[in-house]
Amino acid sequence: MKRLIGRPQEALLCAKAKRQLQMFSVAKAKRQLQMYSVAKAKRQQQMFSVAKAKRQLQSA
Repeated sequence: MKRLIGRPQEALLCAKAKRQLQMFSVAKAKRQLQMYSVAKAKRQQQMFSVAKAKRQLQSA
């Protein structure tokens, strides 16, 4: 651990900036994962709908 002699306020600001960046990165990753999950679910729903429509056409 670094010693905070001489510039404690600077060290605290640096630590705060690092925490904020980390929180931003985590939030961004969560949003990206959520967007990926939504897109994946939409694709699966579309594929299911297309497959269902094809089955209905074949049985008609």
